[in-house]
Amino acid sequence: MTRSRYKIFETEYPYFLTHTIVGWLPIFTRKEAVEIVFEAWR
Repeated sequence: MTRSRYKIFETEYPYFLTHTIVGWLPIFTRKEAVEIVFEAWR
């Protein structure tokens, strides 16, 4: 399910992305989790 309101159409400007992790769980300690996040950003 995609949402067009979250797509970036102006690629010449920098964008910043922030996240809040529930319970401060260390999600970036596993390579598989990092790859999932990076693939979603791409």
